[in-house]
Amino acid sequence: MSTSQTLPAPAAPAPSGTGGPARRAWRAVTSRPTTAILAGVLALVAVVMPQFYNPYNVVAMLGSQDLVCIGLMAIGATFVISAGEMDLSLAGVCVASSIVAGLLAPQGGLVAVAGAVGLGLVAGLVNGLLVGRLGLPSFIVTLAMLMALRGLSLIMAGNGRVPVDRGFGLVTFYNTRIGLVPLVFVVFALIAVLASLAYTRTSFGTHVLAVGGDRRSAEMMGLRAGRIQIAVFVVSGALSGLAGAFLLAKTTTGNPLEAQGWELTAIAAVVLGGTLLSGGRGSVSATISGVALLAIVFQILNYVNGMGLEINTYLQNVIRGLFILAVVVIQAIALRRRSSAPRVRAA
Repeated sequence: MSTSQTLPAPAAPAPSGTGGPARRAWRAVTSRPTTAILAGVLALVAVVMPQFYNPYNVVAMLGSQDLVCIGLMAIGATFVISAGEMDLSLAGVCVASSIVAGLLAPQGGLVAVAGAVGLGLVAGLVNGLLVGRLGLPSFIVTLAMLMALRGLSLIMAGNGRVPVDRGFGLVTFYNTRIGLVPLVFVVFALIAVLASLAYTRTSFGTHVLAVGGDRRSAEMMGLRAGRIQIAVFVVSGALSGLAGAFLLAKTTTGNPLEAQGWELTAIAAVVLGGTLLSGGRGSVSATISGVALLAIVFQILNYVNGMGLEINTYLQNVIRGLFILAVVVIQAIALRRRSSAPRVRAA
């Protein structure tokens, strides 16, 4: 005589959205590793060097050219790279625009800014036409534009510099603060928000990602890839031009030899934010996290130098390079673990 035993039914798998606080925190870290690293660096500095967050340092950090100028260039580069292209002319546009703004300073601050942004628009339009209409490789086109604008800057400055008075309206604007927050940072933050909304909430942003992901498929859907490529280069040029105007306001001098290597720093910030160099995926907000991460590291090195621990420029470059490499490695590990983690679906 056989007996039967009723076994309990297996429990339904938990929905993918469940999990303990630790697991949810880990998912948040792996989804935005750059932001998590930025938060970790800020917290670590607060513990190790609490005096770092003194009012003077906070103002200097928020108004630094590492954050504002490179940040504007990085925002523009995010659109270009997301479209599957490259813009190496960022720093060349920035410096040439600063020279133009300095030459136009006697006409007033608004005219100087308009001239700087106008030069950026023209440079971006030329880049876009050569890439989007003629099909030339953006790497070569923008590298040539970088070299040409560097030379043009020297010519416009007469192989010297273009100084402006500290009472110049643009300089006054740059140095104006709302409490501890520089007004120029407010402008930068507003541009970053508008750019992020355009990237994520408009058809333009969707089309940029579509062209960067697969141009042929995007064209089969009716998108005019050439026009989109022109548009992203124009946006990048305009933002680099504005960065040049702010660079002049920060340094009070249009210097043709300024901003050496800034194009690579801006591109590094974009990559740190998770934007694919091949195009098709990116995030303006994550780019801002990458810019802020690099800016805070640069400011820490300057602060340590001011405390008497001498770190020469060469060693600073080594530290910055190793730091960028470390962040990229952490990103890669986090992405690999996130993609390999088992996903449990609800029954």
